[in-house]
Amino acid sequence: MDRELRDKIKQATESSDVEKSDFIELLRLVDRHYEQMEATITQSLTASTPIESVFDSVTEALMSVSETGTIRICNKVCAKYFGLTRDQLIGSQIEHVLPGARDVELAEFLKPFISDPDATHPESTSGDVEARRADGEKFVAEINASRLETVGGVIFVISLRDVTERKEAEVALRENEERYRALVENAPEAIVVFDVDDNRFIDCNENACTLFNISRARLLSVGPEAISPQKQPDGTPSFGVRRGHIDKALEGEHPTFEWMHKNTSGEEIPCEVRFSRLPGGERRLIRVSITDITDRKRAEGIAFAQNKILEMIASSSPYDRTLRAICRFVEHFGSGLRAAVMLLDASGKRLTLEQAPSLPEELKLKLDFVDVGETGITCSSAVFHGADSISDDVARDSGWTPYLRDAEKFGIGAAWSFLLHGARGRVIGTLDIYVGESRAPTTDELDKLSRMARLAGIAIKRQLDEDRLRSSEARYRGLFENVVDGVYIASREGELIAANPALVEMLGFDSVEDLKAAGRTTMLYVNPIDRERVFARLEAQGIVKNFEYRLRRKDGTEIVVLENARAVYDDNDKIVAHEGTITDITDRKHAETRIFEEKERAQVTLQSIGDGVVTTDSNGCVDYINPVAQDLTGWDMRGARGKPVNEIMTIINEHTRATVDNPVMRCLKEGRVVTLAENTILINKDGDEVPIQDSAAPIRDRIGNIIGSVMVFHDTSKESRLFRQLSYQASHDAVTGLINRREFENRLSGSLETLKADAESLHSLLYIDLDQFKVVNDTFGHTAGDELLRQLSELVQSNIRSTDMLARLGGDEFAILLERCTEERALEVAEAIRGSIEGYRFEWQESFTTVRCSIGVVMIGNDSADVASVMSSADVACYSAKDMGRNQVHLYKDSDASLRHEEMKWVSRITSAVEDDRFELYYQPIIGIGKMNGGSRGHYELLLRMRDENGDLVGPDQFIPAAERYNLMSTLDRWVIHKALSELADREGGDQARYTIAINLSGTSLSEDRFLEYVVNELKEQNLPSGAICFEITETAAISNLSRVVHFMQALKQLGCKFSLDDFGSGLSSFTYLKNLPVDYLKIDGQFIRNVAEDTVDESMVKAISEVGHAMGIETIAERVETRQVLEKLGALGIEFAQGYYIARPTSVQSFAPWNAAAEMRA
Repeated sequence: MDRELRDKIKQATESSDVEKSDFIELLRLVDRHYEQMEATITQSLTASTPIESVFDSVTEALMSVSETGTIRICNKVCAKYFGLTRDQLIGSQIEHVLPGARDVELAEFLKPFISDPDATHPESTSGDVEARRADGEKFVAEINASRLETVGGVIFVISLRDVTERKEAEVALRENEERYRALVENAPEAIVVFDVDDNRFIDCNENACTLFNISRARLLSVGPEAISPQKQPDGTPSFGVRRGHIDKALEGEHPTFEWMHKNTSGEEIPCEVRFSRLPGGERRLIRVSITDITDRKRAEGIAFAQNKILEMIASSSPYDRTLRAICRFVEHFGSGLRAAVMLLDASGKRLTLEQAPSLPEELKLKLDFVDVGETGITCSSAVFHGADSISDDVARDSGWTPYLRDAEKFGIGAAWSFLLHGARGRVIGTLDIYVGESRAPTTDELDKLSRMARLAGIAIKRQLDEDRLRSSEARYRGLFENVVDGVYIASREGELIAANPALVEMLGFDSVEDLKAAGRTTMLYVNPIDRERVFARLEAQGIVKNFEYRLRRKDGTEIVVLENARAVYDDNDKIVAHEGTITDITDRKHAETRIFEEKERAQVTLQSIGDGVVTTDSNGCVDYINPVAQDLTGWDMRGARGKPVNEIMTIINEHTRATVDNPVMRCLKEGRVVTLAENTILINKDGDEVPIQDSAAPIRDRIGNIIGSVMVFHDTSKESRLFRQLSYQASHDAVTGLINRREFENRLSGSLETLKADAESLHSLLYIDLDQFKVVNDTFGHTAGDELLRQLSELVQSNIRSTDMLARLGGDEFAILLERCTEERALEVAEAIRGSIEGYRFEWQESFTTVRCSIGVVMIGNDSADVASVMSSADVACYSAKDMGRNQVHLYKDSDASLRHEEMKWVSRITSAVEDDRFELYYQPIIGIGKMNGGSRGHYELLLRMRDENGDLVGPDQFIPAAERYNLMSTLDRWVIHKALSELADREGGDQARYTIAINLSGTSLSEDRFLEYVVNELKEQNLPSGAICFEITETAAISNLSRVVHFMQALKQLGCKFSLDDFGSGLSSFTYLKNLPVDYLKIDGQFIRNVAEDTVDESMVKAISEVGHAMGIETIAERVETRQVLEKLGALGIEFAQGYYIARPTSVQSFAPWNAAAEMRA
């Protein structure tokens, strides 16, 4: 019980008037009881008990202190800490050992360090205080206190621990950390700390942030993938390949290696990287030092370039290759640089282009032959002034004024020219640098380019020196080298001493050394006896003339030669060597053999050919007659030889029966080839008549004298029959039996002639073209198509007069000439024919179809020009009928021709644009709009544009119709495919492309036989990843060429291409065709998309197409998306992709950056 309370109770009892002794006694008993309890507690606190032993065993200093600050109990550690005995401490004030407790209530002093013992989860509250030993030494103690309520009052139990050494260690550690941080921050290289297990950076210095152009917070949230490109310079992936660097670092090694990093702008940075493991307990930490070695690599590249070029010069590499290498090295000095080497001609007044590997061909042509002048372009000015010339902005350089359009077209902003010097400092050319931006070269670039200019001068000077040396040598070796015959000198033993190139080539060896290495000349003789004969003649006569024998070439083949040689004697008149010439007469021998063989073959040929052949002498007497001539004339060889040709051949005219001069006698007399007229009859020995065609020609000797003749003739009986048959076939169509175009135009020409004399009469020409006839051929086959043409021919004939002329012009085109027919009647006939064809039902193998036709009508009068103009007018009228919607009759008007003429102008303009390379490609992105397509790869449609002669852009609606009509689309499609595959398609996507290029194909191209082969060859040559190309084919073109299109798709899908069915819904829109077409996308026609947000019918159509596409695994693309409402509606309908002006307008491919754009879309 509290002492104050007990005193108050006692005083109250004594002063109270209460007389109940029991109550007062009770109070006294209570008081005595509490006094006994306090005494017991005091004794237990002062006596040495097991608790005291426990206190002494604790490693920390423990003491109990009264509320007034008096130390009541302490353990041995406490006494040791303060350098006092336990007795000295007990009873002393705590402020003597803890100076901080002076002049402050103990409870207040200990308050920050007191733990609450009644808390459910008590937390240890501790802190540091200053303590003092008996000798006055101060130390830092960690303190923790507890407050206890006892009978004797409040007691504080204090725990102390000397942490002086720990504090000193912490200070030292902090100082070390600060020194380490200072070293890291001030280190010249970038430093990061990499946590291997978390695969991220946990620390970095400022240089790392600067190197990678990234904030510290961002860098510490990513890993190595964020600062490395996908592939290293050696082509290997940056990640996924185990290189062992981290393993070595974790094992205590310090691997150093080169690595390509990148900053946040995507710029690649070559670096040298060094790994060192850091202590981190259980964490695996690696200190990464990264040094930017861009300058070192650049210096190494320059040194390599110089050494490589010097090696090429020293090794006498072709000088054009050396100059081309210099240009290539120069272009690597910076981005946007293109190099050229110009040579100064001997007059010093003109520069010619020698090498410019990266300049366009058109610009090369304009830079070739540049006159030197004071105000010329940069290279011209440099040579004129004899000093390097720098034009930092060609647009402001007056010398470039004539070339400004070319500079703008080919992206030239600046031009720098460096003089090339030859012998004695003479200017021999320029090294020209064309820069993609307007700027002057840096000091570093000036130094590098000047060095390259010196190397180029050395290369050119060496080439000039070599040319002069070779020219000098050529004059001295010309005689020996240019002798056609082989020349040699050999020892008596057969050792070859010298030989000219002709002999080396004759024997099939690569060089003189190669020939000498083959051994002695004895091994060259096919027959060794021949060499013995040569030496026998040399020993006997000293010379050998025209000795013929055979030699063996290096490859084992044999040649026939003639040798002329003489012996070489020593002072003792002994033969020590021989020299001579060898002539290869193998060809002459072969020619002699061929002449003999040809003579034999000619004899056999004459015996076996189907024509009769008779040869005579100069008097016309027979000296040879072949078997066919014997059969036709009735004379054999024995009977005919020596007889005059007139005696064995009597020739008459078939119609007049008059005798005809024999052509043999005429050709001998006139000295020329004589041919008999047609209708010639030969009367043979038996009197039979044989129709023949013959001709005779003189035979001359070498000086041109006639020594005989040869007559060739043959039986034309079969030919006459064939002629009549071919004459019919040449004028009639084989399928319908109608006259063909050629015969029709011949007869039309005759009708025009008759009209010139008859001003009153009028004829009419009907030009009929069947609509969609190709569908019949593709659907039922060509046999069915031919049958339909025959039936329609009969149908048309039933609608015209028997005197009218019907012809098949070709394919599905017919023409009718209605003689003496008015305009009104011609239109009636044309309409009747059109209606009959439209109503005709063609049945084929349990199927049927119908066709329609377009008819052009032209009136023909005596003012009609000619057949070509009439047919052209009819063709124009028929095309006009087709343009009106097909299944129409159209009467020709003069305005039709002007329209057609305008179209023909477009043909010329398109052809010119192709030749001048004035076509351009634009692109429009196709984006994913569905929930599952937001991160899809890029998809871009290529659009064709044309520049007119003034450079203005021409829209496709102006030139595409003419290109389709006049079969120019295949040319344009090939141009687009080559351009897209070689320049725009993805090449670095691995097995799967990162983005897709969509290319539109016309129906004309799909119908061309060789178009598929062209596309396949282009794809194989470019070797693109799968999905890089998507071909867009319109629904109408696909259905019109169904079988061909299916084959086309299947062939290209095997090469990784995708297909999109364009303008779906605008044509036949039969979903059945989709089962046969292996398409990947359906592009819904824009007429359904434009109002899909307001028009329920359009919405239903789009939804139906989408659902069918989903069911068939085909993704859908909406085109002509022009508002946000339409885009949101399409997303709600399940359309996967969208394209249109709301998303992006078509843009020139000059700004094409698909991978970056795809990344931004995903971001």
